[in-house]
Amino acid sequence: MRPYRPSQQIGWLRRTLRTISGRLRGLRSDGVVRRGPTFRERLSLLGRRLRLAVKIAIRTVWRALPYVAVAAIMALLPTAIIYGHRYVMNSQHFRVQQVEVTGHANVPVEEVLEIAGLEDGPNLLAIDLEAIEASLEMHPWIRDARVERELPDKLSIGLSEREPAAILALGAQYLVDRQGVPFKRVETGESFPTLPILTGLVLDDFAEDAPKDRKELATRLVREALMVIGHWKRGPFGKHIEVGEVTMDPLFGHSVVLGIGDENAVGARIHLGFGDVQRKLSRLETVISDARRKGKRVLEVRLDNIKDPNRVAVRFRSDTSADPEAAARDDENEPRPGRERHPVVTIGAVGADTGPATGLSDGEARESGGAAGSGEAAPSGSEWRKHRG
Repeated sequence: MRPYRPSQQIGWLRRTLRTISGRLRGLRSDGVVRRGPTFRERLSLLGRRLRLAVKIAIRTVWRALPYVAVAAIMALLPTAIIYGHRYVMNSQHFRVQQVEVTGHANVPVEEVLEIAGLEDGPNLLAIDLEAIEASLEMHPWIRDARVERELPDKLSIGLSEREPAAILALGAQYLVDRQGVPFKRVETGESFPTLPILTGLVLDDFAEDAPKDRKELATRLVREALMVIGHWKRGPFGKHIEVGEVTMDPLFGHSVVLGIGDENAVGARIHLGFGDVQRKLSRLETVISDARRKGKRVLEVRLDNIKDPNRVAVRFRSDTSADPEAAARDDENEPRPGRERHPVVTIGAVGADTGPATGLSDGEARESGGAAGSGEAAPSGSEWRKHRG
């Protein structure tokens, strides 16, 4: 006979109660017992639940996808930029193969390429355009530079050069642009035969430590001298008489030394003083025309009389064939003691508005004697220096 085990009775009781409770749950209202779901039904229910879970997951991921994409892009963008920049800057596809230089007349293309650092064909996108423009504008001839890229491999450089208007003598010679600014020293071997020379100033007038008013005065005198040259070229003499030299004097104004052209006026010094240049040049035309008619060579003409602007004084050259020493004195433009001074002709009211120009006719001008129709003595060499105004 088996021994009594309480645990067996407890297990049996549990199974019984479980069976009874299951049957009670399966009872319908009519008392009929329901059967439990089959394996297939359970499997179908599980499939439906899985499909629902997948739909919910997909919907959740789809809604979160833009945020995930943005986060991924933000995380990868710096790396992409770094590697993309490195590739583009080192790509042979963007290396400079063509360089177009325009507007260069005094600067060779090879020098432009050397200043811009383009000899080795650098990468077009790696070039600093502003740095190249600044380097080019440091060249004395270049006033303005414009550099532009033309993808994939072309660089365009447009230059605007300074146009020299005269040569400024300051011990050494310097080229001056139309604004009156010295921009380049004339080197050995360089020649500018068509440019007039400006004299009367010194290098200290343009020094960096020079007083401001002194520099402004020097610049103003240079600009006025360039204006005189401009009036001369546009006037009656511009086509056949060149300006050789313009002397600037802050007290007595400007004087012009004539260059090649009219043989009766070559080397003549014309004292213009200040202001009213066009009117003075019209009077000078009368003087030179009359001298040409008489076969005389003009040495000096004074149109700078402040007290009487209508008065013109003329000095002719001596006969060089009869007196060689007089010819030497003509070149020096200074009278010497013991020698007869150059003939002086003073013309009253040349080009005055009150009547026609008197010119240099024999009845209106007296050589080596005095003013026409005035009885005044002609100024001597010393009087020229005293009466420079």
